[in-house]
Amino acid sequence: MAKLNVNPNRMELLKLKTRLQFAQRGHKLLKDKQESLMQEFMRVLKELRGLYEKMNQDLDKVYAKFYQAQAGANPYALEEALLGNTAKTTLAVEIKSQFGVKFPLLQAGRIEPKLGGSPATAPLAARGLVKAVGAVFPAILFLAQTEKKIELLAEEIEKTRRRVNALEYNLIPALQETLKDIVLKLEERDRSERTKLMKVKDLIAVR
Repeated sequence: MAKLNVNPNRMELLKLKTRLQFAQRGHKLLKDKQESLMQEFMRVLKELRGLYEKMNQDLDKVYAKFYQAQAGANPYALEEALLGNTAKTTLAVEIKSQFGVKFPLLQAGRIEPKLGGSPATAPLAARGLVKAVGAVFPAILFLAQTEKKIELLAEEIEKTRRRVNALEYNLIPALQETLKDIVLKLEERDRSERTKLMKVKDLIAVR
């Protein structure tokens, strides 16, 4: 393990001891954060799987309505009504912070569909189909929001893991080794000074 390049004196010893304490405290805080992030990631992942299942069920209902519309309506009138559909809605975006990560919260307003072609000739089935799609839209939005949260959590977990490893396998061991080395050098210096002092005393005693 590489040691830090510092002067082996008592001032540096005190500085490094303080730095080591901060590094160990930071390491513990980051480990706690990493654990909390992983718990939240697993919770949201479970939620996301449930959302996928629900979305598949909702889309199956939409497809069923589409096939019903195809079977019971004039194909040209149905195509005109659906392709000319100009549904409008509003989208509110709020930012929420959790674990130091900013997540978007999406909220859709009321969807106002407007079928293409003449209202008089628009098939009734087309209205039902557009209404069904509109009902699914908020769930699609929430699914996208949850997917984004999973992505951001994964990024933060990786970032935190790298910081934990940098402290655990690089900085903290380097500080510990450097401290050990300084202590040994200071002890050796003290022994050398004591030996010199004893020799001086012996010389004085001889005289």
